[in-house]
Amino acid sequence: MNTIFNLRNTSESNKSASENRLMRALLSSHSILLTAILLIAAGYALMYGDGSTEQAFNPDIFSPRRIVWAPAVCLLGYLLIVVGILRRK
Repeated sequence: MNTIFNLRNTSESNKSASENRLMRALLSSHSILLTAILLIAAGYALMYGDGSTEQAFNPDIFSPRRIVWAPAVCLLGYLLIVVGILRRK
């Protein structure tokens, strides 16, 4: 009976150890920084588009995508860079 209980505890501790390694890998500083860089690039991609000229006015420059969502995504990326740099290992 004692041996079965010990085997059960060992398998549970191995499972939790592998889960801890996975969480450490997912939350490592490098992966946080990579995610932040991708968010910043996505924010600038959302801002991309044609502008207005003297001959023609393009009302798309005032779309919510360009003046709300894109800066918010960029700001989130920059804040995530700060988190990735200041995160303790």
